[in-house]
Amino acid sequence: MKKITWITATALVVSNMIGTGIFTSLGYQVISLTNTYSIILLWFIGGVLAMFGAFCYSELGNYYKESGGDYIYLSRGFHPVLGYLSSWISLIVGFSAPVALAALAMSKYLQIFGLEFGKEFAIGVIILVTISQSFSLRISSDFQNISTLLKILFILSLIGLGLYFAPNIDNDINFSNSWIKEVQMPEFASSLVFVTFAYTGWNSASYIVGEIKNPTKNLPKALIIGTLFVTMVYVLVNYVFLKHASITSLINQENVASIAVKSFLG
Repeated sequence: MKKITWITATALVVSNMIGTGIFTSLGYQVISLTNTYSIILLWFIGGVLAMFGAFCYSELGNYYKESGGDYIYLSRGFHPVLGYLSSWISLIVGFSAPVALAALAMSKYLQIFGLEFGKEFAIGVIILVTISQSFSLRISSDFQNISTLLKILFILSLIGLGLYFAPNIDNDINFSNSWIKEVQMPEFASSLVFVTFAYTGWNSASYIVGEIKNPTKNLPKALIIGTLFVTMVYVLVNYVFLKHASITSLINQENVASIAVKSFLG
């Protein structure tokens, strides 16, 4: 039986984590937090928390060696009722809502290229992606690898250009000691909620343990490498956003990436 490699499993982790959260969360964080150290620390802490989870799920995946993720771990470790309830929550909220949000955000960001799409386009994207995953493991793996590679190339290009170009406006990069006061504020803790949402997906490879070749070795590799890579990307992306956009222009804005990129690419 064909199995997927650690590369595809890592691609699954990366593609599930990098989503709308990184492109929207900053607008809500800068309402109360203005120090660059504070914001970078937020995203670093989010990566550390995700890494703790990756370590735990690596052990659980190697112990149970069954596909299913949370359902298996809760059902086998505690009680089947908890696994059942977790599955329904995931179906209704945990997975469905983020998928819908990502598809809607995609249609919204295409407006940058002068393309106007509505919810019908978002629904069509979800259907097409679902169909692409419905034929064989090889086709699903190829689709996962290619789509993740495109996502990585895009976001690394965004980071590279953002670091290369000098800001065209007066930004609010602030490396003063005010971060010490900000990290003690309740708003710092509440902002961490947005960050942890953006890191959701670090456990995605654990749902397909049965499909992974040599999961004892490759599941931890996929979860840890994927989480480390995304943590690095998230920290750098937020620095780029702050470098090319003022705090006042970002407050309460969802299209953070659009605001920042327009300032150095037009």
